[in-house]
This record gives sequence, C-alpha cells and structure tokens, in this order.
Amino acid sequence: MSTLAARKTATPLQHWRALFDTRWNSTDALTALRREALEEFLSAGFPTIRQEDWKYTNLRRLDAREFTFADADASEFDTQGASATPGEITKIEDAAALQAQWIANPGVRIVLVNGRWTPKPGSTGAHPPGLTLLSLGQWGSQDADAAAKFLSEARIPRSGEGSVSRRAPEVVPFNSRQGIRPPVRRTPLEQLNLAFSEDGIIIELADGMDIEPVYIVHQMTAPENTNPENDQENMQSAAPAAMRMVHPRIIVRTGRNSRCTLIEHFLGPADTEYFTNAVTHIEVGQGATMTHYRLQTESPRSFHIAHIDAHVQAAGRYACYDIALGANLARVGLSTALDGPGAHAALYGLFVPLGTQHLDAHTRIDHLAAHTTSEEDYRGVAGGRGRGVFNGKVIVHPGAQKIDARQSSRNLLLSSGAQIDTKPELEIYADDVKCAHGATTGQLDTTALFYLRSRGLSEDDARALLIRAFAESILTRIEPVALREQLEHHLDERFATAQDSREAPRQGANGTQP
Repeated sequence: MSTLAARKTATPLQHWRALFDTRWNSTDALTALRREALEEFLSAGFPTIRQEDWKYTNLRRLDAREFTFADADASEFDTQGASATPGEITKIEDAAALQAQWIANPGVRIVLVNGRWTPKPGSTGAHPPGLTLLSLGQWGSQDADAAAKFLSEARIPRSGEGSVSRRAPEVVPFNSRQGIRPPVRRTPLEQLNLAFSEDGIIIELADGMDIEPVYIVHQMTAPENTNPENDQENMQSAAPAAMRMVHPRIIVRTGRNSRCTLIEHFLGPADTEYFTNAVTHIEVGQGATMTHYRLQTESPRSFHIAHIDAHVQAAGRYACYDIALGANLARVGLSTALDGPGAHAALYGLFVPLGTQHLDAHTRIDHLAAHTTSEEDYRGVAGGRGRGVFNGKVIVHPGAQKIDARQSSRNLLLSSGAQIDTKPELEIYADDVKCAHGATTGQLDTTALFYLRSRGLSEDDARALLIRAFAESILTRIEPVALREQLEHHLDERFATAQDSREAPRQGANGTQP
C-alpha cells in the first residue's frame, strides 16, 4: 500500500481531531459547538461526485490531503484604511493580482489576513453612527457561551444542499399551513467552517441606515521560509506537505429600510497552495437593500469553496455579483430565501476558467412567500482546458403564488479543450406563477468575426472585442466605477493570454449556440 493510501485509510479522522485539539481543548459552549460541527463533517466527509449537486466537481484532491492552520504575523501586513496605497495593500501578494485599488475610498475597509482580523487604530475608517462591527474571534474568547448561542441560531433559511450526508439532498417543501420555513442543516463544508473558523466579522446596520461600500479583503500570505524547490518536490511526492487552510465567516444583518453595499475580495500569492473555505450569511431586513459584490482572484494553485446564504424579508432587495477569476478549483454555493411579499433577488455571475482551472457556480432561490420576484443571469467563458459549471435551481414553494422568476445561463468556449456544463432547474409547487429559464453554450460567432475583420481588425483584436462584449452584459451592471474598470482591465489581460484553437470546443450539458 502506498504512503498516501495508508495515510488516507488509517488516519483522516485522527488527523482532523488532532489538528482541532491543537487550537481548542476547553469545555466551554463554543468549543462544544465546534466539536459537534467537526464530528458532523467527519461523519459525512467531503462531497463526492455521487451527489447530484457535485457530479461535475470532484474534491478528491482535497480529500486526499492533510491540512494545517495558516499562521502568519499579521503585523507584517499593512491593514490601514483610506490612507493605504495599492503598494501597501499588495506588498505580500503577487503584484499582478491587484494592480490598482479596486475600490476608491470605501466607507469601511476590513482586512482579514489568513482568516484573522487584526485591525490597527483607524484601519477600518470612521464608523458612522448605527454601524456595528464585531470580531467573532475576539467575542468568542471573551464570551464563549454568548458566541456559541449566536452561531447556533445564525442559520439563514435553507443551506442550499440539504442534509449533512453523502446521499443526494431532498427538497423539503414549505409548509404554508404551519407557516414554517424548511429546516436548515449545514452542509459538510459549512460544518468544517464552523469547526475551524478562527475569526470572522459580524456587521449590523441600524434601521434606515445608508452606508458607503464595506470592503472586506480576504488576504492569504505566502508561508514563511518558502523554498520553491522544496515546494516542487512536495507537489511530485506521494505524500505532499500539509496544505494551509482558512475558514473565514462573515455575518451581515441590515435593519429595516437600510441600504448597504458589501464587497468581498479573495486573493493570495500566485505561487502559493492553500484552501479557503468561506461562509457568508446575509440577513436583509424589511424594505432594506443589500448589494453584494464578490470577487475571487485567488492563487492559481489554490482551492476555494464558499457558501453564501441570504435571507430576504418582505420588500427587501438582494443583488449579488459573483465574479470568479482565480483559484485552480473553486466552487461557490449561493442560496437565497425570499421570505416575504415584495422580496426580490437578482443574481449575476461571471466565471472565466482558463488553462486548467475548474470554476463551479451553484445557485438556489427559494420563493417562500407570494408576490416575490427573482432574476438570474450567469455567463461563463472557458479557454485552454478550463472547465466551468453552472447549476441554478429555483424552487417555488406551496402557497407562493403570484411570483415571477427568470433565469439565464450563457456560455462561451474559446478552445477545443474547454468545457462548460450548465443545468438550470425549476421546481414549482404553485399554479399562479411566471417562471422561465434558458441555457446556451457555443463558440464565437464566425459571421461577426468575419465582419470585424473586414473592417480592418486583426483576428486577435476581433476575438477580444467579441469576448469582451459577451462579458459586458454582466460588467456593465456593476455600479462602482473603479471596481468595474479594474475588472475590465483584469479580464482583458486574462483573455489576451487565453489559449485558442480552431477546432470545435467540447460542449457540456445542454450545449447549444449562444
């Protein structure tokens, strides 16, 4: 039996438990909650391709590894707020990953270094009245019982992937007679986050508050004493070194009729291997508006898993812009519950797997109440041997009449080795609804290419123009100008280096011309 096989069959449970005990060995309520979450994860393990929601994304490379904490001296990282320059922000990451400040003068800046928030005086900017910021790590160390109670109850309706088990999840219909929401059970990876999350942020807005963008930077650092030759040896060995991991948790609650823009940015050094397992919970109060931008530009050697749960109350509005550009393998699960008349969700996504990247976007919208609306537009651009996945599910629960739900998935393949699998789904348990969905996958329009070349453009320029136009339908919706311009610049550079082929690209499920 190989070293890797022996380790995998003999020690995974002991490894996780031993790693847990190096951080938490007290008897308080928070440690008990963490340990319970760890045991739930261990009983289920990493999701497998036997599960319907994971049939296109294989986590065997994670399942085969051992992990360690991503320790670093955060004092070496400049977390200053409005006074920070791009050079200060990026001094410990690949300079090409963030060439300019993505957001000019955010209302609040929060930097989590290796999953931990260590704010310096004035680093987050001036807090406007009505805004509460709280470190989950500090709160847990000061009042473990209160933090445990809060985290055990902070379960936004529906986790998006059913119970913690290896079997395919079952839909639990909404019981309109009793007026209860579907029970929420955390997924295995959410349980892993709860068990090992060392820090996170609670953000609360008072009723009627209107705040400028809250910019949260999730920054990974390079490990100390990194030796590229040793790193290469680890990649080729049967038993690679333990992978560093972080499990940040963000909880946002908005008061009635408040308005907030939240920007989360995940990034790290280009030559570094690590695992990010992030959880974000968002509660949109009655009549409140939340705009959520999520930028993923992680290391091309990293693994990125994220779970976003949004609960939207009556007349609330939630918009999410999910931009996935980095990581070697990434999966984002976005679950939104519309839980009152007038609640609205708008989900927009752009994923660009190039080279050997694998980028997966899973969404779920639960219409739990009548007179709710949703719209969804996801676009994928794959080149080289990149693979993209989109699975969008809309569920109209019993009693949720007079709803309007629209979903679109359009995908573009740039090479013969690229592939995108798309699977839009509707589950309707009401009869007075308007629901529509569609999916297309194909290549660049040869007629449009010929037209542009006949007007004097080179083939490369013509292709770049059409690719950019395809992505612009998502980018033009992004309101912060600096953010949109930086994304456009970043995408132009990525498209310029994309591998091209004259052969017909592979098409995934439901593949037709866009």
